[in-house]
Amino acid sequence: MNDNLVGERGLLRGVLAVTEPELTGAKTWDAAIAALVEYRLNQDGVPVPEWTGSASRRLERARPLRTGPYDVVPARSDVPAEFLEHGVLVWRDTLESV
Repeated sequence: MNDNLVGERGLLRGVLAVTEPELTGAKTWDAAIAALVEYRLNQDGVPVPEWTGSASRRLERARPLRTGPYDVVPARSDVPAEFLEHGVLVWRDTLESV
């Protein structure tokens, strides 16, 4: 999803995010998806869809986005603001597209 959003600019980036994706069943990932959409749309100054503000897309307590057993939890200073707002601790560097 990140690479698809990175590959587009402006309103086309926003069009990709208009429709809310189904919930994954994992609260951390659901919050991370909303945070990612906000992060990428804010880069281009594109309005953020309402679904990203849903309670089901925010964590009450911040948690790391774990992708493996050896993941290190980032310091809050290394986490983009949009992810902090959703309660997801993810390294800013992991959002860099290859």
